[in-house]
Amino acid sequence: MHAVSVDEVTGGTDTSAAVWRITDREGTAWAAKWTSRPSRTGTRLVSSMAGAGLDGTPAVRATIDGRRRSRRAGGKLALTRWSDGEDAANVGLGLEAWRAYGALLADVHAHAFPVPPRRQGARRGIRRRRRRYRAEIRALDAAAVSGSDPVLDLWRDARDRVDLLLRGTQLEPAAVGAPVPCHGDPHLGNVLVEPDGSLRLVDWDEAVVGPREIDLHLVEFSVLFAPATPEQLAAFRTGYGPVELDECRLVRYACIRALEDLTSTMTAALASTGADRDEALRVSTGILAPTGSASLVEPRLWEALVSQGV
Repeated sequence: MHAVSVDEVTGGTDTSAAVWRITDREGTAWAAKWTSRPSRTGTRLVSSMAGAGLDGTPAVRATIDGRRRSRRAGGKLALTRWSDGEDAANVGLGLEAWRAYGALLADVHAHAFPVPPRRQGARRGIRRRRRRYRAEIRALDAAAVSGSDPVLDLWRDARDRVDLLLRGTQLEPAAVGAPVPCHGDPHLGNVLVEPDGSLRLVDWDEAVVGPREIDLHLVEFSVLFAPATPEQLAAFRTGYGPVELDECRLVRYACIRALEDLTSTMTAALASTGADRDEALRVSTGILAPTGSASLVEPRLWEALVSQGV
């Protein structure tokens, strides 16, 4: 492909990735994403779904030798068709769009995705991140012993809630969850509303094969400080279709995500200055606020802990 224009896309929070909008000689726009993340599942899954004609997933452009990604500067680069859609988290979704959102995730989970046996099973990303957030908890605890930073004041105030979330990570599912293809991070910030009103899922870096609760906990417990209303959840569930979810697994994943986000943003706030520090502190405070992910999961977490005697 010959690029006639290349423009960097700003505004993301993923420090391990960069995105550019590229226009080729035919006038077609592409999203070029470079990432240092090791997972290959996302590009393989998107390619598989696009090949099957699944709506809501971007078309992938292969390399000259047929690969889905090329190695560049210590990471991997992939090209997908650019979308002119608007961020659903900004423009909002009507109830019909919430039904479409549910139907889109149901299609992803129902897709027949050929995965080697060694890549099946529980969410690898969660196991990898657990080590990181537990290490960050230890580091924040150590800094809070004598530190006077306002970030550490917030950490000390939230420490009992962190312990509660940690208890939630020990919840045991009632049964082994059937593995399905999962986007891994399908909150509304990764959903685009196309000009014709259709929806598209983007940013597949966290894609895995595992229990569907990996995706669905992000619908039940929003990470964007804007919880879904009962009417929106009902519309989503109508679109998704009947399914029996494991409540303890759903809550456990929500606790893990809240801990991941809280510890990473507090760590970033301590290490940064100026606008970057202010933004990290804003997000940390938001996670703990009544509409934040830590607060949203707490009532059902208490119920789950009582049910299991944890």
